[in-house]
Amino acid sequence: MGFSKEKIKSMVIIGLFFITLILTQWVMYDGLFAGNIDTSDVEVKSTQLSKYINPQSYQISFGGLSYTRVYDTRVQNEIWQSVHPVLRDVFMNYKTLEAVESFEYIQYFKDQSILLEMPIDLTIQQFCEVYGLEVPPLDVSDIYLTEFILNNRNRQLVLVYDGVTETYYKLDYGTIAFDLSEVIEKVEQSDFIEYRKISDRYSLSSTVDESYNQDNYQLIPFQYGKVVPMIRIQNEIVFVDQEPATGFGDISRTVFGNRMDFVKKLKDVSGSTIYMYGYGEKILTLSPSGPIVFQKEVENASEIQLTFIEAFHIAAGKLERFGYSPEHIFLTDYQLTDDVHTFAFNYKIGDYAVAIENSGGNPIQITVSGDQVTRVYKDLKKFVVQLGNTGVDRLYAIDECIENNYLEVSLYYLQDNNIYDSALENMAYYFPIRSAIEHVELVYTKVNVMDVMTPAWHVEISGRVYVFNAYTGTLIKTYR
Repeated sequence: MGFSKEKIKSMVIIGLFFITLILTQWVMYDGLFAGNIDTSDVEVKSTQLSKYINPQSYQISFGGLSYTRVYDTRVQNEIWQSVHPVLRDVFMNYKTLEAVESFEYIQYFKDQSILLEMPIDLTIQQFCEVYGLEVPPLDVSDIYLTEFILNNRNRQLVLVYDGVTETYYKLDYGTIAFDLSEVIEKVEQSDFIEYRKISDRYSLSSTVDESYNQDNYQLIPFQYGKVVPMIRIQNEIVFVDQEPATGFGDISRTVFGNRMDFVKKLKDVSGSTIYMYGYGEKILTLSPSGPIVFQKEVENASEIQLTFIEAFHIAAGKLERFGYSPEHIFLTDYQLTDDVHTFAFNYKIGDYAVAIENSGGNPIQITVSGDQVTRVYKDLKKFVVQLGNTGVDRLYAIDECIENNYLEVSLYYLQDNNIYDSALENMAYYFPIRSAIEHVELVYTKVNVMDVMTPAWHVEISGRVYVFNAYTGTLIKTYR
């Protein structure tokens, strides 16, 4: 039976229609059609760098043996809003600068003072650049701002510790620069948790000899009654039926915009979904377990050399446009290698930072080559809900965590300090290990259940990180 020309035309049109549908599904998913995002390679720069540079450890001395650590982000913000204008003024207009001994530095922390610790070692010049200030005097510009003390009895002084050169400094403003009475009194009247200096808590001056850190001024909790709840979390991009769903649209539009003609969708053996533009000029990889990785090829990137602050503007600008961005996010590391800038960030869920999984395993990493972002790695967890009663009435003490895992901790302590002891006696290194504690922080970390985080103690001993489950006292992970 023959076909008329009209029937043939109709069949061709219908065939073309279905071919178009199939190719559209293969080339791109529905979310890429939305929005009119600029797809040029000109990076958008951040105008709010200062929000990424602020202390993450807030320690307060009330005088005597009484100390505390502040985790409440609202109180932290109040303290920082009071303190950072003081720092800027003192750094630019100090009268005298002198190096001091650690003993003098610690003395200023003993009475009515605030010690703030930065999560990254930046120079005072870099700090001033981030806050839009003029270049500071040469005498202080290269000092690393690892931590600093403001003593309310000596309101014209700022004490700074440079952790890179392990040097302590005293800057004298010449006149009263601050008054912390109201801030300290507000914290003291709250339901604070009591802390002690490690040197006081373990009487290090009499329990270890001078070859150990007898003056260890790190704070350790003296009370453990406050129970921090476990939380349920979810990945930034939620997969449904092995396909990325919630949270994907914003990132895809930032990466590809409306340039979807040459975007291919692939699957790898791990279950990740890969979107590739052209011949691999841009690749976006989404893993069901959480990580999001964006990579871009840039030609002649090495011809453009940026300063720290120029590259930081670009990295932060990409972060602010690349999907979900937590409220409390902060810079933790910066590396410059062959004119390639790499920035690493961490973040908080509620009042507590998320534990770093391993050395260099920051949840956000951004690489800037030339004036382009060439790589973004993100593995963020979003808060869903606090979990109910867990039957825990207090957190495990750090002492208990170390003692419960004494074999592992002591063996690592010996290894990290190049000590050979063939006849390791039980608890022989009890006080030396305590004297070597360099940092203590309460954090959130993932446990065996994929979508649950539990409070944990992040404890650094002799350069090694131990993460202890604060509910059970077990050692979750260790690395250096």
